[in-house]
Amino acid sequence: MKKGTGCLTVFGGIFFLAGLGIFLWGLYASINVWRAQDWSQVDAEAISLNQVTSTNDGSTTYGVQGTYRYHFNGKDYQSEQISFYSGTDNIGDYQQQLYSKLNRARNQQRLTAFVNPENPEESVLDRTMRWGMLGFYSIFLVVFGGVGLGIILWSRWGAKRLAEKEALQETHSEEPWLWRKEWQGNDFRCQTKSAYKVMLGFAIIWNLISLPGAIGVLHEGNYFKEPLQLLVFLFPLVGIGLIAITVIYYRREKAFGDSKLVLNETPLVIGGRNKGTVIIDGDLKSSEVMLTLTCQRVTRRRTGKETRTTTKILWQDDQRLAVKQHQSQQFAVDFEVKIPEGWPESSDSDVNNKIEWVLKVEQKQKGPDLQLMFELPAFVVAHRLDAELPEDDLFVQPESYDSASSKGGDWRYLDIVESFSNHGREYYFRPFRHKAVGISTFIIGLVFSSIGVGIFMAESSYLFLIAFGGIGLLLLSIGLHVIFFKSRIAVSSGALICRKGTLFNKTYRFDKSDIQSISRGSNMSSGDKKYYHIAVNSKDGRKEVIAKYLLNSNDVDDFIQHLNNELGRRL
Repeated sequence: MKKGTGCLTVFGGIFFLAGLGIFLWGLYASINVWRAQDWSQVDAEAISLNQVTSTNDGSTTYGVQGTYRYHFNGKDYQSEQISFYSGTDNIGDYQQQLYSKLNRARNQQRLTAFVNPENPEESVLDRTMRWGMLGFYSIFLVVFGGVGLGIILWSRWGAKRLAEKEALQETHSEEPWLWRKEWQGNDFRCQTKSAYKVMLGFAIIWNLISLPGAIGVLHEGNYFKEPLQLLVFLFPLVGIGLIAITVIYYRREKAFGDSKLVLNETPLVIGGRNKGTVIIDGDLKSSEVMLTLTCQRVTRRRTGKETRTTTKILWQDDQRLAVKQHQSQQFAVDFEVKIPEGWPESSDSDVNNKIEWVLKVEQKQKGPDLQLMFELPAFVVAHRLDAELPEDDLFVQPESYDSASSKGGDWRYLDIVESFSNHGREYYFRPFRHKAVGISTFIIGLVFSSIGVGIFMAESSYLFLIAFGGIGLLLLSIGLHVIFFKSRIAVSSGALICRKGTLFNKTYRFDKSDIQSISRGSNMSSGDKKYYHIAVNSKDGRKEVIAKYLLNSNDVDDFIQHLNNELGRRL
């Protein structure tokens, strides 16, 4: 463990020193520009002056080289230092503009040199501060230095955490739910503070990386000569969005950050019943909350230099529960949930394939929304599994955990507009029910499409146009569908009539005698939320989705039951 930590520290140190060194190199030029602001101004004569170029991988860089002489304090001097930015580059058009300016001054015999009065052999023809170049070097400090420092700190923190886990594993070898420090006991703190810190750190790093480049482009100008530069401004826009999200997280942390969850027994039992209480510390303005328990698989895959993390929801259950006063400025939510058998246990032994059980409590309200998240241990504990009742026991009935009513299911929470028409009672699922998801998906698609089109216009690369443009168009269509999809369901004369569509609507009719079942399904999730749809399955094998993008499985089940009742179908 110590050897691995040492290797990571050395590896991170190399990155950190590389980033720091490159930044200091660029900073040295800026310091010289600042020193030269007080130097003496004298006439100079150009001996030679040339625009130099270098082409590599289709990219051309520019520089200025030359020699000039000048007279200072009765002595003649000669220098080759044109500016403090030696070599060639293509950060803006500074080098081209500098050559044009100096060549024009040479032809007009008005060339000026700036001489260090304390060391007359030191001089320069241009003392312009290049903020774009300073921003360019700052990227190396933030990226390489930040990554290196992060590796060093992460290796130290990881080593300490691993040592704690190994000690707990040795102490509780038969109780894996006690192998994590935060899982000791029955009290669990919400992860609001850690989520806020992660988002804050990500927003800071993102903006430190993106802002220097944008500032450099702004300072250098000439956007229309090189329109591809405009893509740089997409990243600060994303940074502004990250700052806004960070502010939301901060307000939630200040409002409800001291909330906790207390389990009657630890851990959660897979195949058994689990009870507990959520203590909400803060100003809750609602009399009920939505509680969601999710089993999810978090996988991390490396493809070349890219690491991709995906979260797949394996199982999810949600309940709408009443809130009761606990203490001053505290509220309590009692819950009981049965986890079906067969689902995987909590596991973080493989960082590339983790199983997490997450309980989330949320409620929209004025001011900061309530949104608490707890990662809980879930395992199979033999002595706490539900025992099957004897078949001959006629007096004891098992509790039903699958009915919508027992879990607070109510179809009226699905944001349905109920009305009456010539067809009878109608249920309208209006568009714009999920504006945030739809608009964010649309914007991401727009960014991908813009990158593809921009690179194609600049480089005529069909590969980028197809790759980025194709992904962008797909995300654009999904975003538009989420925003504008609508459906109107009516039950009339023993038939179910549905009129649905995004831009153009189509009507479907199902007679009661033709309906095999009305079912709930899910093939979409966003973050930690599953979105459900309702489908009519006919006896001839047809399946038609009549409503989409619905939240809360129990509310959906209650609406399906309501439709069955309206149709007179007894199940």
